[in-house]
Amino acid sequence: MPSDNHENRRQARSTQGRKFEVALPGTFLDRIQLGTQKQTYRGLRFPKDPFDIALYMRLIERLKPASIIEVGTSQGGGALWFSDICTNLGLDTRILTIDLKIPEKRFPGIEYHVGNAYDPGGTFPTEILDAMPRPWLISEDSAHTYESCTAVLDFLAPRMHSGDYIVIEDGIVSDLTHERYRQYRDGPNRAVEKFLEANSSEFEIDIELCDLFGHNVTFAPNGWLRRR
Repeated sequence: MPSDNHENRRQARSTQGRKFEVALPGTFLDRIQLGTQKQTYRGLRFPKDPFDIALYMRLIERLKPASIIEVGTSQGGGALWFSDICTNLGLDTRILTIDLKIPEKRFPGIEYHVGNAYDPGGTFPTEILDAMPRPWLISEDSAHTYESCTAVLDFLAPRMHSGDYIVIEDGIVSDLTHERYRQYRDGPNRAVEKFLEANSSEFEIDIELCDLFGHNVTFAPNGWLRRR
């Protein structure tokens, strides 16, 4: 049964003076999520919502990332989309994607690596990452738990330079009403809240991106983070 008790869904409250709530009703977000889960790109699973597709395109055009690091490959649709967007913009962007296993279908120009978001220090290709050109755009889209998001932030944030971005995706789980999303326990938002409490002097929320369509109308509420 769906639950409409928002207080039972949310654990993170605010960060840098901003609430995590999304300025759209949960039932409306539920319907968008249904479509998002059916989304494909060039025949591969591509579960990105329409708001974040637009926000990523806006950010890539503005940032012109030299490297995109994706944590959470799935079938590889996201990495392929990032690669095609950068190519279409005339960018020579290095694309690296990490997951528990490498997808069956692979494409030229994309670097696929095995790694565990719960243990990035022990499993991510550290030397390769450290040598990747700047600026970076990091997409954290793996397990959507507090532990995995925190581990990725703790590992990659110290490696980021001024102007680099990291996007902590799927904090929207706390605005979706179905009980199956309670298993994440507001994990991405809690990780962002804790991270910014400790690192607000070095990282800031890109408010323009988060609020382009309305307050936190993104599946990554308060999750578009820039190193100062």
